[in-house]
Amino acid sequence: MMKLCVSITEKNLEDALVVARNILSKSPDLIEIRFDLMDSLPQRLDVFKEITIPKIATLRSAHHGGKFKGTDDEKLKFMIKAARSGFELLDIESDSNLMAKLGDAVGNAKIICSTHDFNGTPDASSIIELLVRNAARSDIAKVAFQVNSIRDLSSIVDGAEGFKETGNEFVIIGMGELGALTRILASKLGCAFTYVAVEPGKEAAPGQLDIDTMKFLGDDPVITGITGYPLSHTISPLLHNAVFRALKIPGRYLTFPSKEDELEDLINLVIDLGIRGFNVTIPHKENIIPYVDKMDSSALQTGAVNTVLNKDGTLVGYNTDLYGVEITFKKNCVEPFGKEVLIIGAGGAARACCAYLLDKGAKVYVVNRTRERAEALVKDFRKEIELLDMAEIEQRKFDVIINCTPLGMKGFPDTMLVDTKIFSQGQFVFDTIYNPPKTKFLEIAERRGAIISSGLEMLVAQAEKAFEIWTGVTPPHEIMMAAAQEALT
Repeated sequence: MMKLCVSITEKNLEDALVVARNILSKSPDLIEIRFDLMDSLPQRLDVFKEITIPKIATLRSAHHGGKFKGTDDEKLKFMIKAARSGFELLDIESDSNLMAKLGDAVGNAKIICSTHDFNGTPDASSIIELLVRNAARSDIAKVAFQVNSIRDLSSIVDGAEGFKETGNEFVIIGMGELGALTRILASKLGCAFTYVAVEPGKEAAPGQLDIDTMKFLGDDPVITGITGYPLSHTISPLLHNAVFRALKIPGRYLTFPSKEDELEDLINLVIDLGIRGFNVTIPHKENIIPYVDKMDSSALQTGAVNTVLNKDGTLVGYNTDLYGVEITFKKNCVEPFGKEVLIIGAGGAARACCAYLLDKGAKVYVVNRTRERAEALVKDFRKEIELLDMAEIEQRKFDVIINCTPLGMKGFPDTMLVDTKIFSQGQFVFDTIYNPPKTKFLEIAERRGAIISSGLEMLVAQAEKAFEIWTGVTPPHEIMMAAAQEALT
């Protein structure tokens, strides 16, 4: 069972003691008092003796992410006082010379030898070396690194796996949003415990989760997420985590921003840590295909994967965008049969639109900035899709126009590939982008009398289908939609 250590970050002794008393009702396994965050060092520490669970005294130096600016001699005296006042564990930084000086003066108190790097993460072998070095000087080795990439996250997991074989107690932490996985799955990594906040807003380190969240998740949570690059636009975590909470399913949806050369690292993490599955967005809906073991009919039909299920180590690819496109047309009461449809773009979203529209009897045209990519799409479908040049589309009239490019999306250029003259009264104009809710593409189409739809319905519908694939539970539509609308206001 994962052990939780609550970090208490109050600015004075009195408040810290009150918080320590109150937090006992939530049954933490340990508490950490961050004395370096207090306005001044307290003279009396024995008041914490009433707290009967193990207590860690921490006086973190500024270069390790703390606020203590005193001398080593002051820190030495304080730590000896803490040990004699009933603190069972003392956190000492690895580059400090205090370890040798503490000796018998701290009695039975255990030493945590800690290393922190707020800039990045070394490779796995360097992590193991640091842990070995810290373990040789203490009872518990601790390392914490800022996680800036999936590769960093992979290094931490590999480092934990390698060091675990020594049998020494350790704590390994990935800091920042990307490092959340190392906290949630700390017991799976072999950690003696992991640190949690008293409540949201009282984090002692970047990416620290609160005790209520960690208690809710437990030892074997359903971990899902999304990969793509970049992910600044996504609101998917808000949708899925709202449903996990509402249905009381211990689960967490995380972001896994991955460049193309990091997909293999992500896949290894998914398999090694038992991550239940993940969504795939721009630009990896086709890049991910070589990494899945099987593809269901929706993925085969579209030639793109936006949802992956980890089924006991076998990765199965799905395309829930196909369902999202269908729902969008139905909600807007648009019957595709016989319609002349222009699709702008040739990526994963375009493939889902093509598959749905061709199946429903529409006449599909595709235009794309890169003709070669559009030609590949036409070839893959082997159906009557007509490829147009930019100049040609101005000479045509379309019943439906769909933007499947990221242009106009949050974090992407706000430009248009096509001339606004193509919009007309009564057209159905659909932008697969949902953030922002109304792009320039839709604003101009609406001014010209078109019926418009953002990608919101598509987003929520594909998310509902993905959630069901991962959990076997159909999520309430109103919960996901409300979460999406709140995120976009």
